[in-house]
Amino acid sequence: MLINKKNEMKDYFDAGFAWQQIGKGSTAVICLHGWLDNGNSFKPLTDELTDAEIENYSWFLLDLPGHGQSRWKSQDAAYYFVEYVYDVLQFMKIANICEAHFIGHSMGALIANLLTSLYPDKVLSLCLIDGIGLIHQSAASAKQNLLKAFGDRDRASDQTTRWFDDRNSIIRARASVSGFNENLAEVLMSRSIKCEKGRYALTSDPKVKLSSTMRFNQEQAHSLLDKISVDTMLILPEHGYPQMRDNMRKFLSCFERVKVIDVAGGHHCHMENPKQILREVVFHIEKQAAC
Repeated sequence: MLINKKNEMKDYFDAGFAWQQIGKGSTAVICLHGWLDNGNSFKPLTDELTDAEIENYSWFLLDLPGHGQSRWKSQDAAYYFVEYVYDVLQFMKIANICEAHFIGHSMGALIANLLTSLYPDKVLSLCLIDGIGLIHQSAASAKQNLLKAFGDRDRASDQTTRWFDDRNSIIRARASVSGFNENLAEVLMSRSIKCEKGRYALTSDPKVKLSSTMRFNQEQAHSLLDKISVDTMLILPEHGYPQMRDNMRKFLSCFERVKVIDVAGGHHCHMENPKQILREVVFHIEKQAAC
């Protein structure tokens, strides 16, 4: 039996972190969204939760720093990928979470598998949705990538907030670039659009889009993710990112216990097919209790 989630989902804000929570069960499930997304990426999925899944678990839909409703980092700070791992650890302290099941999508999946490798005692199980491994660079491209990152930073410093007269134009644009329908874009972007004096702008920090000044090479990436023993499920959509299929071939050996599931849909398959994805996720989570 499904219940009205509008009365169950609550918003929280503390120490710069914004998140939504569904349920008050003793077992935490932390959902980490992708780049330029927000916690609403998982809303279609949590809208399918049953009474028991709400009573037994606490589902945390976190907005990562610079995304959604969470605070931006300071003007002189950059968004280094590895810092998101520390951000999640700080969020766990604020929310009084000692350990949790982790569900990560895209960038959130990369954050989750690195956190799992570094702090396996904090992770009860790991579910990766169209994301695995780490983004890495060759040694030969390091210099050029650094020059590009510094150039991007200089250009970004001259930019001002872009305002729109029409909220729907932002939603249509997001639907177009993400390959899903406008209804899903509305769900996602409703947490990433602000309105002031009848005009609209994105809440995400423009610096999130900047190229990273630091990136591991493949050998370092493998070393960081080596011997992940936490039970892991990788969900790969039929029309997901080719880079993640390539990463699967490179990094699957880093996981001692991993199951790969192919599903229909695109990169945001968990929004397009929430019932199927949720059933796979819940089965994976509940399997841990039976072990």
